[in-house]
Amino acid sequence: MDQKSLSAENLYRCLSVSKRLRIFAVIVATFGVAAAANASPESVESSHPPFLARVDGNKLLSLVVEPRQLALDMNQENSIRSETNDFKPARYYFPDTTVPRSVLKNLKEVYRYNRRRDVPIVSSGGNWVIAEYFRANSHIPSARFRLLGKRVQRQEQLDPAGKVTGIVLVGWAPRRSIEDDVQLGSPSAPGEHAAWIRVLKVSATGKRTLVAVAWKAAGGAVSASMNDEPNERDLNFGRPDGTVRWHSMDEFVKSTGIDLNARSLAGKSPQ
Repeated sequence: MDQKSLSAENLYRCLSVSKRLRIFAVIVATFGVAAAANASPESVESSHPPFLARVDGNKLLSLVVEPRQLALDMNQENSIRSETNDFKPARYYFPDTTVPRSVLKNLKEVYRYNRRRDVPIVSSGGNWVIAEYFRANSHIPSARFRLLGKRVQRQEQLDPAGKVTGIVLVGWAPRRSIEDDVQLGSPSAPGEHAAWIRVLKVSATGKRTLVAVAWKAAGGAVSASMNDEPNERDLNFGRPDGTVRWHSMDEFVKSTGIDLNARSLAGKSPQ
């Protein structure tokens, strides 16, 4: 394996042009902030096999790799192809464990550790990702989210076999909708009773049932922007039929298993 510390000018020298184009935006988003904030970590590159890593002494902080290098972690939901039909790079982080730098000599050693795996959804949006958490020696995710930066847009609740048993959708939408990407089309403030959070149960056959909602209270003073998170006092929490069941966001998320801070991506409980 050919490894070396990198300067800003030669960060992608060993990679092909196509690989540079595929992961340039991702590397800037992943490594740029850390490099500016802390001079100690360094970037390490290899061409055989191709990867880019962040290390701090003997500790591996993060890894960007062509996903087929760690193919056992690939699944239907996290294998996203680019405009050129190549798989988009996988970004690994290790938020709750110490991973030695020596695993770079054999990338499959990564499987032995708890890990977060992110894949960008669009080539131009490195912070819009499908993020999953894998426990050590497992290739079945225990958590899966769609994130825009740190904001949760979608949470999948998974059983021990990795099958989806529940879906949490965050963002203004018709209160009774069970569809993922149905958003209110108006650029103005959401109308009365629009839903901010919808909780769905998913049967063994894939049937979705809406079971809980956080919706705009009558007269609630929410922002005119459809992207702004509403204040808790302007929401009701309850059943799809409009029955108020919980009296705070805290009660609502604890009862329904919602993880609005994506804590489970670091191996933590949702609350």
